[in-house]
Amino acid sequence: MRKIDLGLGSIPRLFFYYFFPSLFAMLSMSTYNIVDGFFVSHALGKDSVAALGITWPIFPVLIAFELLFSIGGASLISYYLGKGEQGRAREIFSSIVYFVFVIGLLIGFVLFLFTQEIALFLGSSERILPLVEEYLRIIFLGSFVIFLHPILDLFVVNDKRPVLAMISMFVASLGNIVFNYLFLFVFDLGIQASALSTILGNLFAIAVLLVHFLSKKGDLFFVRAMRVKYIFRSAKNGIPASVAEVSTGIVMFLYNKTLMQTLGEKGVLIYTVTMYGGIIFFTILISIAQGIQPIASFNYGANQLQRVKKIYSFGLLFSLCLSGCLYALFFFFGKDFANLFLGKKILLEDWDLLDHIALVIRIWFVAYLALGINMVSSIFLQSIQRPWGALLITICYTVGFTSILLPLLASRFGEIGIWSAYPLSCVLTIFIVGIVIYFEFKKGDFKNG
Repeated sequence: MRKIDLGLGSIPRLFFYYFFPSLFAMLSMSTYNIVDGFFVSHALGKDSVAALGITWPIFPVLIAFELLFSIGGASLISYYLGKGEQGRAREIFSSIVYFVFVIGLLIGFVLFLFTQEIALFLGSSERILPLVEEYLRIIFLGSFVIFLHPILDLFVVNDKRPVLAMISMFVASLGNIVFNYLFLFVFDLGIQASALSTILGNLFAIAVLLVHFLSKKGDLFFVRAMRVKYIFRSAKNGIPASVAEVSTGIVMFLYNKTLMQTLGEKGVLIYTVTMYGGIIFFTILISIAQGIQPIASFNYGANQLQRVKKIYSFGLLFSLCLSGCLYALFFFFGKDFANLFLGKKILLEDWDLLDHIALVIRIWFVAYLALGINMVSSIFLQSIQRPWGALLITICYTVGFTSILLPLLASRFGEIGIWSAYPLSCVLTIFIVGIVIYFEFKKGDFKNG
């Protein structure tokens, strides 16, 4: 393996060393929902697609739990590796993995017991309730797998093995595709096939990552340690990312409720297909943020503050350029993208559905032009042990502004107001980012750095 120097190497070269594997890994992971939507749409129809859309708020909540320890733990691990304290980094790694495995089993069992109540709370109609329940039962029982895979994946990135992280995500994605096809078209298992495919794909990916950690070829491997203080420190540092995911789930919940009341199942279907494109956009932006995280954390631990500033500036510039290109693609080809998820039967029943979704994509995706700035800034602040500034930013661009603007704009401007609320929230958050970053660079520890 080629040795990399996070403290002295070229920033663009180091960034792309982490960014491309992270990008391929995140794009592979994003295909879970996209593949599920594609197969379910063509095998089972629009009610099943709407049922998947109703369950979406569950996933940010599940991911929020693992982010407490993956983002928070990764920042700590890279920080201590930068200080040359490999033993402490291993204790943090081991403590988090042991804890998440045990607590993940307990959480999944409790959620399974309340599947119907959760489905109704999410806003499921009576017509699609059985489909929602069938899907969620499998997801809840396998939730410990959904927790462990991204945690191990991000830890292997901070162990300077980003390519292995990419391979594990590819294995999970490929497994999801194969199992979806087999379970839906060969064994005819219904909507539960989608959930089973997600769990099994992640399980195979975990096996790939465990080979690395058990072989002790890197700085991180399992030791006999269960340090509660490190679990709490990781959770504290991971609060912004976790709150961001919970807030995303709340936003999805608010939108599903609002759309069900105004447009019915059709509104949820439009939102679901739009979010399939949003997943791609979001995962590319999060890959940029994750590309700067290990470099920023390491250099902050090594007290190279000017270099930390340059890393942040590079991440912002790159995210702005890439998000502009992506928006242009979806602006002109959004209709073609939406067509992938709508079978002929669905389009025959609603002939103007494609044009409707294309318009929504053009409005909704304005959010992602601003989201890159917000996400890069938030994860950067977590990387340098500034969780509270990151928390403020994430609350603003997720649930903070949206919870106020959604009912206000919906009542004043109808459907256009509904689709405009989230993009406007992301744009407004840029002003909050400016204030927080100004304080850190001009008034905080960086003022003399």
